[in-house]
Amino acid sequence: MTTFSFYIYIFIYLFSHTHFSFPFNHKKMTISLPILDLSKYQLDQPDSASSKEFLKELYDAMSEVGFFYICNHGVPLELQQKSFDSIKSFFKLPIEQKLEIELKKSPHFRGYSKLNSETTDYKQDNREQIDLGRDQPTVPIENNPTYAHLRGPNQWPRQIPGFKETITELMDSMAEIGLIILNAMARVLEFNQEEFMSLFGKDYGVRCKLIRYPALNNPIDKPLDHGLGVGPHKDTGFLALLLQDEIGGLQVQAQNGQWLDAEPIPDTFIVNIGEILERLTRQTFVATTHRVINKSLENYADRFSIPLFLSPSLETKIPQIDLNTATKRKIVSDVKQDQLLQDEIYGVNELGGFIRSHKETADTWYYLNQEQNQWQRKPLITP
Repeated sequence: MTTFSFYIYIFIYLFSHTHFSFPFNHKKMTISLPILDLSKYQLDQPDSASSKEFLKELYDAMSEVGFFYICNHGVPLELQQKSFDSIKSFFKLPIEQKLEIELKKSPHFRGYSKLNSETTDYKQDNREQIDLGRDQPTVPIENNPTYAHLRGPNQWPRQIPGFKETITELMDSMAEIGLIILNAMARVLEFNQEEFMSLFGKDYGVRCKLIRYPALNNPIDKPLDHGLGVGPHKDTGFLALLLQDEIGGLQVQAQNGQWLDAEPIPDTFIVNIGEILERLTRQTFVATTHRVINKSLENYADRFSIPLFLSPSLETKIPQIDLNTATKRKIVSDVKQDQLLQDEIYGVNELGGFIRSHKETADTWYYLNQEQNQWQRKPLITP
């Protein structure tokens, strides 16, 4: 971290719970993305003064914004940088080498997607990426629900030494942070701790993306004119953690509909709640709409980010609980209600999200049963 970045970080940290004014349409508004110090929360002492302070801050962040930064999380800066170095090396490879692990080769939606091949909010995303998850064995087509085929092995690039080991270590570290935050969320929501965490169990879901966003003025990988790295959306899982580089471009939609920049802060993760928490709490806590814009930058600098999505196991039925701890609010969002995936079985939601976003892969491995109005796996054709 440079000296300048360090002082910027300290400045933002000290004023993280102060509301700053942002000008929009010549009017002032007071909204901020808070920074939460994860070291305050003690798993073995949840009733300590420090833990209670963290839980109060977490409740406020979930209620008012749905997005927040986490600092003092324990993931070494060296691992963060090594991970970015690994993915930058991959994206520099010739396209034919990247396509060796193309997403459409995987019925589990794992692998590489080239620029403009994923769709969000009915637009092609201005980004390329690798989709990953837990490395798992495949399941037979017969006698399994269709969403069970989301389990399976990853496709790893062979050209980058240590790529799999580095990214797996980062994914494991981020998932561990996510589980700590889930534990805290259960206390914030006043849920029975064991019942809440049982939604996840040992087979909880982990998905990860390794993403490159080309600059808007990139003369070779020129983004589409809409200028969106990824369009307005909500995440389908329970919560997401994001490690982003110094470029920026992530924007969060405030509850009044205005867009705020989630500026990069060194050595932090950004956390946001997903649609499953929205369903679980009957929209008392609403998943926050967000997007990424492609910036015009000197030297055509790319933006790199690593989001990780934490969710219940695929078979989990998501209950709906009435809460007395929060007040429902009217929230403006660019994501319309009919775009939300709200089936009670989590795996149906996750499969629907991938099929909606990756049409070519979906058409390769799945078909829509018109009579049942359900997606099903295509039978394997043996030679």
